[in-house]
Amino acid sequence: MWITRESGLGLLALVVLAREGRASAERIAEEYGLSAPFLRQIMGQARRAGLVESRPGRGGGYTLTRSAKEISVAQALEAFGGKPTSVACLAGVDCPLAEDCPTRPLWEWLEERIAKWLSELSLEDLAENRL
Repeated sequence: MWITRESGLGLLALVVLAREGRASAERIAEEYGLSAPFLRQIMGQARRAGLVESRPGRGGGYTLTRSAKEISVAQALEAFGGKPTSVACLAGVDCPLAEDCPTRPLWEWLEERIAKWLSELSLEDLAENRL
């Protein structure tokens, strides 16, 4: 799976929550020029994955269910549709060279490294700009 628009926006919203503690989809959408209904859909995925909880009404909004330090970027991306993949063949797209491809070991190695790094990188790291 490639990093989708949903994954990118979902991660952005989670980083906002990591920085601010609580925020509404409307406020995040307004600040970043996004569609609030679309962002609410994305946050619904995060809620179903157990990453956020929501509180309706005045003073409501979304909050992380755990500390930002405890939520990895890999977990966040998985909540929005899977793990990042460097090339289509590793995402399950048919490739005529799949078994004989001389570069596939490189892509598999790279994907393993990216997955490891994303699992070690937390929302807190992103919120505090520690890359």
